[in-house]
Amino acid sequence: MRVLFAVSSWPGHYFPMVPLGWALRAAGHDVRVLCAESDVDAVTRAGLTPVPVLEGIDLLLGARMINLIGAYQGNWPYPEPPLHPETGEPLDLANFDFGAWHERLRPTLLQRATRSTDAAVAYARDWKPDLVVHDMMSLEGPLVAKVTGVPDVLQLWGPVGTGDAYSPVGGGAEAQPAVPVDTSGAFARYGVGEMGFHHIDHVLDPCPDQVRPNNGEQRIPARYIPYNGPGGAPLDLPPRTDRPRVCVVWGRSATRTFGPTVNKMPQVVQAATALGCEVLLLSSPADAQDCGPLPDSVHVRNDVPLSLVLPGCDAVVHYGGGGVTMTSLVAGVPQLSLPCGFDQTVMARRVTEAGAGLDVVNWEAGTDGITAALDRLISEPAFAKAATELATASAELPTPADVVTTLQNLLP
Repeated sequence: MRVLFAVSSWPGHYFPMVPLGWALRAAGHDVRVLCAESDVDAVTRAGLTPVPVLEGIDLLLGARMINLIGAYQGNWPYPEPPLHPETGEPLDLANFDFGAWHERLRPTLLQRATRSTDAAVAYARDWKPDLVVHDMMSLEGPLVAKVTGVPDVLQLWGPVGTGDAYSPVGGGAEAQPAVPVDTSGAFARYGVGEMGFHHIDHVLDPCPDQVRPNNGEQRIPARYIPYNGPGGAPLDLPPRTDRPRVCVVWGRSATRTFGPTVNKMPQVVQAATALGCEVLLLSSPADAQDCGPLPDSVHVRNDVPLSLVLPGCDAVVHYGGGGVTMTSLVAGVPQLSLPCGFDQTVMARRVTEAGAGLDVVNWEAGTDGITAALDRLISEPAFAKAATELATASAELPTPADVVTTLQNLLP
């Protein structure tokens, strides 16, 4: 088979596809990855073959733009203003002319979207894939599947699906599924209708039933195999003591999207140390400095894959992204999620409802609330029991190697 992956320009969205890519290659199939130039390094380091022809909307720019609109509508819940969509600097809302800025940017966005979709279609027509696999924010994946007439397979990154609706940060707008915007009208230009999740034929769902998302398409269960980027085994982790061990993860994407106001590492470290916990802080040294002087019970590690440090942890605290949520889930570790917005709130709520964690929305998460929630996670056995049950259920799902056979059977 020739399998064409199409990814949005956000590693956390397409890292869950990497183990499937490995399984396809190991079974003798050819895999190419339609991506942006900015993703070439990440795709290459994952051992897959990039095809860097995409240049559609930058997802970071888009997310910041949504945040900005929410702020103008009075729905921004954070104490600090949102970031400038392009520069990432805090905005002076009173003196920023959003309309003029958007009018200046709009022709560029249209040109980039047109070039991206046209390049994707041209490559697919030339390479002639048998199957297209893409993440939920990919526009080009469904487009080239429809244009070339091959099965369209969506790979979910966590417990949020095509039937799940959510609002921008702080609410204030109608909740709806996050369908990618077809800025250039590519679906109409190529005579395949309009963009929508109705084009998707099958969904690769990594979630056990306890946290299963809403999807209208035919579901293909697929075990989540963590890929958190390349990295070596951490040989210098401290030996376990009689203290509870808490892993604290705060990826840079949250701060880059919402601003430094969402960085709750200082409050989490303060809460964990007050409870007598040992802390594994997965953070860059620069980000760790926000926590101030750290006691000997806090161990900072940088660029270590999360899946390699979670075994043996009693709890994990994170910002609610799909990768950290699913990696923690398959490791069987109770989770405290402090979601910043968008789909993070949906995923965090599902883990909480399954009994395997707790969640506090980021803008309401202070030291006292974090301490109380973390104390429950490490002291009430029900959370560990539910987390173990989720991990067991996840391990019973078909492996990527099994899924390859299922995908082969989709072809005529």
